Amino acid sequence: MIQGIYLASQGMTMLMQKQDQIANNLANINTTGYKESGLFAKELNKCLADTKRQPYVNMAIKPDEVYVDYSEGAPRTTGNPMDLLVKGSGFFTVMTPNGVGYTRNGNFSSDPDGFLVNSEGWKVMSKEGYIKLDQDAPAPTVTGEGEVLQGNETKGILRIVDFEKPYNLLRMGTSCFIPKNADETKPIQSPGYVIRQGFLESSNVNIIKNMVEMIAAYRNFEADQRALLAQDQTLDKAANQVGRI
Repeated sequence: MIQGIYLASQGMTMLMQKQDQIANNLANINTTGYKESGLFAKELNKCLADTKRQPYVNMAIKPDEVYVDYSEGAPRTTGNPMDLLVKGSGFFTVMTPNGVGYTRNGNFSSDPDGFLVNSEGWKVMSKEGYIKLDQDAPAPTVTGEGEVLQGNETKGILRIVDFEKPYNLLRMGTSCFIPKNADETKPIQSPGYVIRQGFLESSNVNIIKNMVEMIAAYRNFEADQRALLAQDQTLDKAANQVGRI
């Protein structure tokens, strides 16, 4: 019976963590370049040598890890020449306060010094450094290969990189990623992409799927809660009523 209470409480804890992931997804429906996340759960057999095979006695329910769905979000037209989209596989490279980061969010602008930056104010990297625009010149033109032009002058070529799949990345902020292990996870050349100017990549959050999962998690949490309460009441009777007899 104590094992039943333990399992029910484990299930409730895991479902609370799952609800946190779903809530974060729904909060970022309109975040450019956001990739939805979820939670893997696993059951561990703690005693494979158990010959009695008693149900649930040797099982533990635990969250495994948070996963990220890196599928491409739908393109959204903005008409802003500073908005860029990577069509295909790959990430823009930006310089964060903690080092190099990678993002699908191409909502760019120029800072007071003329450098191309993202919405966080982090500088966008080219193949040879940063991209500095002439603020007195017309808006830049970006080719499908990522070459940034102002007039007839090349300001730089966007550094678009990819990683071996499945990705082994950590989320930093809402739409930026860094390698989990910088020594093992190295950026590679993207197998194929096209830069589209005047577009942004929408969040890939599936609203209906996340709402259904939220309701299911809530119902499962209620069921675990009732199971825990029932076992607690039975344990109370065993200790206080049967004990007196």
